[in-house]
Amino acid sequence: MKKFKCTQKIVQFKLQLRNAQSSNKAITISINNDESADEITRFFSKNTYTYKYDQHLGLLLEEPMHL
Repeated sequence: MKKFKCTQKIVQFKLQLRNAQSSNKAITISINNDESADEITRFFSKNTYTYKYDQHLGLLLEEPMHL
């Protein structure tokens, strides 16, 4: 996958999230050591998503909402 700047990464992230929600699947996002997950974690917190972030592995997992 091509390396994206932060703003491009958040746009791709939101698209993947929308696709995952429509199929009720979890998504996993890989974060490089030189990248920040702050924008994505802020989005999750603001919108009350359930997520786990492992800084050591550079992985962020969003779990589908169960209604």
